[in-house]
Amino acid sequence: MSVSTPSLPKESLPTYSEIDLNAFSHNLQQVRLKVGRHRKIIAVVKADAYGHGAVEIARTASVNGADMLGVSTVDEGGEIRKAGIGSPILVLSGCLKGDKEGIVSYNLNSVVYLYETVLSLSKEAEKAGKVVSVHIKVDTGMERIGIQPDKVREFIRAVNSLPHIKIEGILTHFAASYELDKSFTEQQIKIFKDLIDELRQDGYQIPLVHASNSAAIVNYPDSYFNAVRPGIILYGSTPFDSPSTPIAPPSKGGDEEGVFKPVMRWITEIIHLHTVPKGTGISYGRRFVTERDSIIATIPAGYADGYSRSLSNRAQVLVRGMRVPQVGTICMDMCMIDVTALRDVIIGDEVVLMGRQGYEEIRVEELASLAGTIPYEIFCSIGRRVKRVYKEG
Repeated sequence: MSVSTPSLPKESLPTYSEIDLNAFSHNLQQVRLKVGRHRKIIAVVKADAYGHGAVEIARTASVNGADMLGVSTVDEGGEIRKAGIGSPILVLSGCLKGDKEGIVSYNLNSVVYLYETVLSLSKEAEKAGKVVSVHIKVDTGMERIGIQPDKVREFIRAVNSLPHIKIEGILTHFAASYELDKSFTEQQIKIFKDLIDELRQDGYQIPLVHASNSAAIVNYPDSYFNAVRPGIILYGSTPFDSPSTPIAPPSKGGDEEGVFKPVMRWITEIIHLHTVPKGTGISYGRRFVTERDSIIATIPAGYADGYSRSLSNRAQVLVRGMRVPQVGTICMDMCMIDVTALRDVIIGDEVVLMGRQGYEEIRVEELASLAGTIPYEIFCSIGRRVKRVYKEG
């Protein structure tokens, strides 16, 4: 399967994201090796697959061993269904107001934690002559959504009485699995494990039990149960504040076992070049002033594309395999870079905002640190006008 965007020639894509589907497949296989063949993998493709493009990522995940796909909303699930992808899809945020028709019509599975929600789903499923599979969300310490552990038995008894509902799974979510201090996560694991053991003693055999997100997959093997929910590691980034996930180094291909490969390169090109004298202010507010005669290049990427204004005068980009600084305030649609140190730069030269060029690399973690945020937000902020171009091999 080779996927691309043939209707959009390169000259119409001055700023685009190149998505390496082979790298994504590699990362999925690393999760499989980590958790074992007998556990189910729920590949999280919510938020447009963390900005990588939900449909193509969902398709790649489905044909490379993902047992289920995780989305946040019914609309996200519907987009994948409309693309002809038949894998089971779990709506992780649950059935919100007005969602029951979409869950039934798109044959989605839903997280649930309110009886009224399950009752409305059952009635909608009855009208369509279907059965909806649900996963019960237990709040073991995230304090976001879910049922308190001591209320789960009562909830299960009530849901089991509904003829058009099937309890397919039970889950919880970790609040601090990415932190160095493991005490709270271990407490959550114990609460959830004790609950599952008690349910089994009471005769409840729920098919899928899952808790592990990316950080837990790396650091908490006792949280695997019989299904896991990888997210950020599928896209080749770390879920940790201080990186401890093995990430493919520039000098190697990342082919070794246990290493996760970056999936996205964010690319643009030089559209303008001009020489300015020492003492010239660059961009809005003149917050960068040249300290020498300089060659300033303009690139068509700005905060409307997701290249955050907070990166102004902090970030570097790659041109001809070398790091050069971004200078001046980042604009909505453009920003400037200082290419004085390079030789023979021309209009049309490739500029890498994120990813590898030659032996150099700008990682998403670097941009996140400079912007004072996390890699998840960097990925998700890359706008839809930045076209995604898919490659294999």
